[in-house]
Amino acid sequence: MATSTHRLSTLASSTRRRSTLGRSLVLAAWLMMLAAPPSAWPQELPDMGLLKTLPIDLDADWSEFDRKQNRLLFRGLKITQGTLQIEADEATVARLDFENTRWEFSGNVRIKNLNTLVFCEYADIYFQEHRIRNASMRGQPVRFSQKNIETGTLTEGHAMTMNYDLDTGVISMSEDAWLSDGANEVSGNRISYDLIREYIIADADESGQVRMKIIPPENASERRRAEPLP
Repeated sequence: MATSTHRLSTLASSTRRRSTLGRSLVLAAWLMMLAAPPSAWPQELPDMGLLKTLPIDLDADWSEFDRKQNRLLFRGLKITQGTLQIEADEATVARLDFENTRWEFSGNVRIKNLNTLVFCEYADIYFQEHRIRNASMRGQPVRFSQKNIETGTLTEGHAMTMNYDLDTGVISMSEDAWLSDGANEVSGNRISYDLIREYIIADADESGQVRMKIIPPENASERRRAEPLP
């Protein structure tokens, strides 16, 4: 018993040292795929190189040009390119092109990319070479969900700020970040989630900890089949 206690004490001490040396924790992919068969991952996202060859459709309920501010204003806006959609109550931009521009969206902003949905109140979205490259979002909080098409399971997360890199398929969350697949929960100061490989990188919160919760299978089965965000 003394030997066992010594080993546990040594292990705990070693763990604390590792936590002190590096506050970033790379969580193994199996944390988010315990109940998913190998055929269910990795996820697929649109070919972003191919996306720039597709037309961009813009529909709005109302628009005008503000000469004083040199800005185009839109209300009830919807932008579609292939499987990618952006909707918002309002949007402004300096010029109507998608080669190298920054659009500002506000009010019920929704970004949908195949089975991934992000909902926020404010978003700065950067277009380059006729396609979306990056979206920086703020909200109370910003929320996202990703539904696995094969299994029907849902991964969802929220944070006060969120960045969506469409080239890499990585969503980076900061300020009270939280992520769950129904069977596991992770929270921390910053969490990055790879939508394609279903990998998580989590940084410690103010207390110096990354928190994880493992939900019993009988409770997780119902939560994993929850509906996506509205």
